[in-house]
Amino acid sequence: MKEINKESEKQFFNRTFEFGARKPVSKFYAVVKTSREYYEKFLFSNCYNKKVLEYGCGTGSYAFPLTKHGGDVVGIDISDVAIKLAKERAKKEGLDILFLVMDANAMQFEDNSFDLVCGTGILHHLQLHKALIEVTRVLKLEGRAIFIEPMGHNPAINLFRKLTPRFRTRDEHPLTVKDLEFMKALFYEVDCHFFHLFSLLAIPFRNNRKFSSLVKALDNFDRKLFEWLPILRPLAWQVVIVLKKPKKANTGFAARFVRPNVPPRHFTNTEIVI
Repeated sequence: MKEINKESEKQFFNRTFEFGARKPVSKFYAVVKTSREYYEKFLFSNCYNKKVLEYGCGTGSYAFPLTKHGGDVVGIDISDVAIKLAKERAKKEGLDILFLVMDANAMQFEDNSFDLVCGTGILHHLQLHKALIEVTRVLKLEGRAIFIEPMGHNPAINLFRKLTPRFRTRDEHPLTVKDLEFMKALFYEVDCHFFHLFSLLAIPFRNNRKFSSLVKALDNFDRKLFEWLPILRPLAWQVVIVLKKPKKANTGFAARFVRPNVPPRHFTNTEIVI
């Protein structure tokens, strides 16, 4: 498997957090309300009195509301600029949050350290299999993890990505069905919820007073479409992944998937319904 250029990732996100390099694509996130609400509902109902790790906290960190909902939160990021800004915000708000510069592919925490691990748009910037093995290691046996990630199967979205390389890193890799399937080697329960296909059509109308109603209608259509035609789920823009019951004994087994000489497996349409 291709190694991630960590220094390149770090420099990209340092520029992003310091100079707002990705602001031109922020308009696309005007339609993400439903996926974020699902993510937040899970986080805030599972964090009270729990040890929480935010994976790739950035500056728009959920560490702050998680702390306010009773979580004991640690945030990590490869960007020292992001960590500096997050520390400054925590101090300003009077919140006790530990922020650390750390490589998510090789964390420095002890085994079984956290009840909950979460991350927003972080896994697709990592060497996925290594990162997931690390998540199983630091999670407690009854721990849970939740991530929001972009999917990589929609031709129109992939064309946009290809045409706008300056807004992304060279090594990022939106998730595939095989990536989601691999998670079953490491967790007994893998629950995926797909969002934002036709709701993306509302983006040009984001300044219209009926924008919210349009997004809501298209979100409802997407939800029914993914329910009726599961084969279309990989075409979604975003997926919320809930991982439960880490298979501690399987980390050695899963590690073999990291080796570059493992042949790829092909999946049938029925296998992508997870």
